[in-house]
Amino acid sequence: MKNVIIPIALFLIALSCSDSKDGDWDDNIKLSQKEVRFSSEAQTIQIYTEETDWWINEIVWNGESVDLNEVDTGEENFVIEEIEFSIERKNETEISISMEQNQTASERVLTISLQSGDYFDGITITQSGT
Repeated sequence: MKNVIIPIALFLIALSCSDSKDGDWDDNIKLSQKEVRFSSEAQTIQIYTEETDWWINEIVWNGESVDLNEVDTGEENFVIEEIEFSIERKNETEISISMEQNQTASERVLTISLQSGDYFDGITITQSGT
């Protein structure tokens, strides 16, 4: 009996081994752009996704997290408006991001983290100073 159980157990252990990591998902958002540079002037960009089942997980403006409690970022359409920038999900696959003119000498950085299931991705917009 041991002669049968041991080989079966070894086979099952070997079968359960895998090179892939838990939570290692493929890109299921497919952003058209992930890194963008703006001049110091006011600008708007449209970014597209190939997939539709995503939401904004976090927004960071110059190192500070932006409060998203008032917005359901899983909806097909929403707008997030701040003094220096706005983010609009126009439909399931289009995001419009606008930044006001940067009147300071310092660079400004807007990071938008997106999530779909256990996959995370993001858009970083760096705006030059004057």
